[in-house]
Amino acid sequence: MPSTKRARALGLGAALAAVTLAVAPAGLAHAEDSPSLLASPVTSTISVGAGNGKVVYVDVFAHNAVNPVLTIDFSALKIATVVPLIDECKAAAAKVTCTLPDGSYDGAMVPFTIKAVKGAQNGQEGTYTIATKADNVPGNQSEAHVKIADGVDLVAVDESDGEKPAKPGDVVWMPATFYNAGNQAADHAAFTFSFDNGIVPDQYEGCTYGTTAFGGTTVTCPLDEPLQPGMVVTFVTDDGTEKGHRGMAAKVTADAYGSKAADFFADPGAEEQSRALARSRTQKATSGKKFSTLAVQPVKDINDFDNYATYMWKIGNRVDVASIGATASGKVGDVVKINIGIKNNGPAALDAERTGGEPSWEYDFVVPDGTEVVLVPDNCSAWWHESDGDHFEPKLPGKRFYACFNYEQVFKPGGESHAEFSLKITEVIANATGTVSFTNPFANPAERHDDNPANDLAEVVINPKAGGSGGGGALPLTGAKVAGMAGVGALLLVGGVVLFLVSRRRRVVLVTPEDGGIE
Repeated sequence: MPSTKRARALGLGAALAAVTLAVAPAGLAHAEDSPSLLASPVTSTISVGAGNGKVVYVDVFAHNAVNPVLTIDFSALKIATVVPLIDECKAAAAKVTCTLPDGSYDGAMVPFTIKAVKGAQNGQEGTYTIATKADNVPGNQSEAHVKIADGVDLVAVDESDGEKPAKPGDVVWMPATFYNAGNQAADHAAFTFSFDNGIVPDQYEGCTYGTTAFGGTTVTCPLDEPLQPGMVVTFVTDDGTEKGHRGMAAKVTADAYGSKAADFFADPGAEEQSRALARSRTQKATSGKKFSTLAVQPVKDINDFDNYATYMWKIGNRVDVASIGATASGKVGDVVKINIGIKNNGPAALDAERTGGEPSWEYDFVVPDGTEVVLVPDNCSAWWHESDGDHFEPKLPGKRFYACFNYEQVFKPGGESHAEFSLKITEVIANATGTVSFTNPFANPAERHDDNPANDLAEVVINPKAGGSGGGGALPLTGAKVAGMAGVGALLLVGGVVLFLVSRRRRVVLVTPEDGGIE
């Protein structure tokens, strides 16, 4: 992302300068495509406060381009001027011409400033054009709009540069800078942060803390004084030194895992009623009198598409989710209940917000031979195959394969998800065996793994023999047990499904002789 020089903590008159062109490498998907070059504004309509400049961007996408050039023509834009911010771009008359790098890149952000001309009035509109050409690519052109508006216009500065590596116990920093590009003061502006679960911000005096739906933390920290037009503000932690430490400090929890992020929002004071709490500037107390907040007049941001920034971390940690099997016994005609599921052995927590939660969000049940499912729990669905394709239906009894789902938003270490089925015994078969695993042959990919695949598969055994497998609770198949079954050629025929227990990879492969489906 482009970088800028900024003032520290409500400094006045800080200039936005020293911006460099950031080029992101293009993906391999273009490898055999024709050369191409395309540019477009980040937003099709840009609102600019009368009398103030605002940094905006043009995104450039190139593939094998030779001598690519970007041109911004603002000759028809009578209400504002365009000023380049990087050395690759030069201004002449009413045009800005940028010499771009050869080759391929996705989303190179070219910055420039749009500044309202003297005398521009609220509500006036105009257009400018963005054109590209290269020696080996025909020229193309697009149009962008500018609107003059009165009001506050907070702009967040995105200082991220990809995921930063981190591990449990680390202290990480969330940078936050924004400026007022409008022509009116923001009397009640604030820094608002939203941290994913697994990233816990430090306590800051005068800030208000809340909890997100996914177990994360929101923090709102109001400014001490109005943010005047042109002013820049940076969040700085007082660490006892003269300059302090830029950004808000946070700690990575012991159960954090995978991609985590903190979002920063430049809050003009009108987004959420809960943020009004921060306006009281009262330090939180654990006891004493209750307090109410001061009334705050809502402030409209004239251009709120640029109020956000995101900083990301990649947390290195281990995931171990184990399958939980079951046993039951009965005679023909009996209906027995089995309680299957999964358990998070930690140390990492999984969440549905950003890290995906695999493999915990779905676990799969193959029904033992000699039984028929007569009652399906709410969190499970049948899968089967017919001539017209695969079918999926929640709570449908009578099938041989079920996918069950864990609906916990945050699946913490020690947590479990369960599903209770009712099975009718249609034939007494000693050690009739089904499985609980993370293998769904209808899905793509069919298998999901974690850092400890040894406990990813467990047995569901009906009428176990004395001394045989079974014995209650979690029954992960060990390598020795699977090898023994394979050694005697144990193949379980389940309603036309051949269940191969493969010891080397500890996985379940489900096929049918005719069509590979499960019924």
